[in-house]
Amino acid sequence: MSQLTRQETFDNLTTSTFYEAREELINCAYQITPFFDWLNGSGSFKEKAPEGRFFLVPIKYAKGNQNIGYFGRGDLAGTAEKEIMTDFEFYTKNVWNNIVRYWDDDRKNRGQAKILDYVQTKVEDGIDAVIDMFETDLFTQNSDANSLTALPTLIAEDPTSGSLGGIDRSGNAFTQNQAKDCSGLSTATSLIDEMERMWNICSQYKGRQKSPNLLVTDRTLYQDYKRVARAMGMITKQDNAQKIDLGYGDCCYNGADIIWSPECTTGSMYFLNNKALEFCYDPMYWFEMTEWKPMVGNSLDRNAQVISVCNLTMNCAPKNGVLFDWTTVTS
Repeated sequence: MSQLTRQETFDNLTTSTFYEAREELINCAYQITPFFDWLNGSGSFKEKAPEGRFFLVPIKYAKGNQNIGYFGRGDLAGTAEKEIMTDFEFYTKNVWNNIVRYWDDDRKNRGQAKILDYVQTKVEDGIDAVIDMFETDLFTQNSDANSLTALPTLIAEDPTSGSLGGIDRSGNAFTQNQAKDCSGLSTATSLIDEMERMWNICSQYKGRQKSPNLLVTDRTLYQDYKRVARAMGMITKQDNAQKIDLGYGDCCYNGADIIWSPECTTGSMYFLNNKALEFCYDPMYWFEMTEWKPMVGNSLDRNAQVISVCNLTMNCAPKNGVLFDWTTVTS
């Protein structure tokens, strides 16, 4: 086999293997990433064609029945109209991962079986790298302006400052999540009470999913919850064996899974509603692979990029909340 033919074989095999394995690999990667597994499993991964630079998320911020009322003989029905809808504008985020194939590695993996193993490894590593980056950037807002919108940006510790989806949070209650500074409070004495308060505040708004259905926290706060709940005889295990085997989702609060992430902000607990959060992606650019090309000039080494256009968005901030700066007991 000539060098050119071998190169074309590797190019075609890598591309075809990528597309054959893409869906399965993406799903497997999300299943071991608790937050994205929850979003994916609850139908909150949304194909959405962007409008230019933005994903537009429609929101209703006022009541529509403005002419409802009681009437008597001779009264006229009201005809007033007011604006009740607007859009959050979340920038599209372009994500890529560069997959590199070195000529010498191609040369060493010439047999059909070796080629397939080699290609499969390249594909898996490329997708895993993207998922790992998403998990890290989920809990800490990356300073890169092109990065994913993080949970602390959507669900802020100070929900009255800054903006959400291009709308000023100050004076606009529909952009403001719930938040409680728990500095000075100990999990040993106050955790359950504050969790109940936050749960009820997040649950007072109408909608398809009224109450939070996922709580995300750090490891220490998660352990403190289990310790306090166990002492009160209120610990409940979910029957999702897959999640338990993976080390998360083995307890809940009011029916909602409680999970922890090593990337979560220390001392924080997020109350999340899957109908208020959406991970939007452009179906034309969702883990799509470019053509293979020489890395630099006349190099024999080749590379291709796996590209996605996506972002984490929100449509109802008040249904989500955060308790932060807890004083924890365990370590």
